Amino acid sequence: MSLPDFAVDILNGTAITLASGAVAYGVAKIVAPVRSIMSRATAAEQDAVIAVLDDQVATPEELAARVRPLLEAHLAAYPAAVNEFKALTIAGPTTYNQTNSGNGVFLNGDNHGGLTINHNGPAA
Repeated sequence: MSLPDFAVDILNGTAITLASGAVAYGVAKIVAPVRSIMSRATAAEQDAVIAVLDDQVATPEELAARVRPLLEAHLAAYPAAVNEFKALTIAGPTTYNQTNSGNGVFLNGDNHGGLTINHNGPAA
């Protein structure tokens, strides 16, 4: 069974999104997205995708080409999974970095000193 054209486009986007994330941030950062988009798959199938992406010397293009057949098999078995693939492809991976030093409140970001939030008030 071949996938519809729109599903192939989504599949390619998902493969490169996962591969790019694995290269840029390490395989640990893509475990949760893989498990999420492949929630219908067995743990072994999910682990196979993660193992393919765990090659620290491969380029994103190489990893995408290697993982694509596994993702394609998943979409062929579970056509409704295209929605999860699409959500990942459109949103992409989310990465948060935070460094805290000095005094002040830290709200999911860097703060090197004081922080004043004064909506519609005078500047402090």
